[in-house]
Amino acid sequence: MDRRAFIVAATAVVAGCGGGGDSDTDAPTDTSDGGTTPTETPTATTTDTAAPASLSVTGVSTPSDLEIGTTFTVTVTVENTGGQAGTFTAPVEARLGTGDWQTTDATVEVSVDAGGTATAEVELGPYDYIQPASFRVADADPVARPRFVARELPLGGTHVLPNGVELSLTTAEFSDTYTYETESGSKTLEPTGGEKWAIATVRAENTGDGPADAPLVSDIAFFRGEEEFAYQHISDNTSRYRGGELAAGEVSEGDLPSDVPLEAERSDLHVEYKEEYEGGQVSVFWSLTE
Repeated sequence: MDRRAFIVAATAVVAGCGGGGDSDTDAPTDTSDGGTTPTETPTATTTDTAAPASLSVTGVSTPSDLEIGTTFTVTVTVENTGGQAGTFTAPVEARLGTGDWQTTDATVEVSVDAGGTATAEVELGPYDYIQPASFRVADADPVARPRFVARELPLGGTHVLPNGVELSLTTAEFSDTYTYETESGSKTLEPTGGEKWAIATVRAENTGDGPADAPLVSDIAFFRGEEEFAYQHISDNTSRYRGGELAAGEVSEGDLPSDVPLEAERSDLHVEYKEEYEGGQVSVFWSLTE
C-alpha cells in the first residue's frame, strides 16, 4: 500500500470510534422538532449575608404627672442597627417610691425594620398612692420617672380607695340655712355670722368581700385654695355622713355641712379627701361643677 492510501484508511478508523463505546461527554439527543436537548447546568445557591437584627431600647416615656386611680400609657422606642428586620419583646418593670424593681403585667412587643426605629405603647395602672415612680423595660437602661399625684374629679366622680371602698361627692349646694333631720323631726340652722352654708353629699360604698373602713368626716373638707372650711359637727344631725366601718356591700351616705365665706363662689371652692394609709397617702379633689 502506498503512503496516501494508508493515511486515508487510518482517518476512517479514528472517525468510526466516536460512534460507539463509552465517552466522557454525552452526545446530543434528537428532539421531535429536529433540535437537541441541552445538558442541565446546576444553579448556584445565593446566601443572605446581611447582619442579623440588633435591637435595643433607646427611650421610655410617660406623662410627668400621673393621677392616682387612673390608667396611663408607657411609650417605648426600639432601634434596630442590624441588617435584617426583627421583633423586640420584653416585660415592663416598675419601681414605686424607694422600693425595688417589680415586673408588671405589661409586655412590650414591636417589629422593627433593618436600620429603623419603632415605638410601642402599653397601658398600666391604676396605682393607689401619691409618690414618685420609675418605669423601664427589663434589661434596658432608659427610665421614665413620673410622679403620682392627687386625683381630680368633677362633681359626681367616683374614686376607688385602696381597700375597695368607692368614694364619691354626689351633690354640692349653698344656702342661707341648713335643714337636717333629727330623731324627733326636722331642724333648721342659721350659719355663723357673715358666712353661708355649703352642703356636700358624700357617698361611700364597700365593694369588697369583707368589712372595710370608709373615710371619716374629719378626712373630708371644703377648700378655697389652701384655706380649709371643716365639717360642722351638729350633735343631733342624723342626716350627716358618718363613714367608719362598712360591711361588704354596705353604703354610707349623708351631708357634709360647712360654713364658708359669704363671698365664696362655687368656682372658687373644691372638696378634698386626704388620708394616710399603710402604703402611702391618698388625696382626691372634687370640683363643684359637673
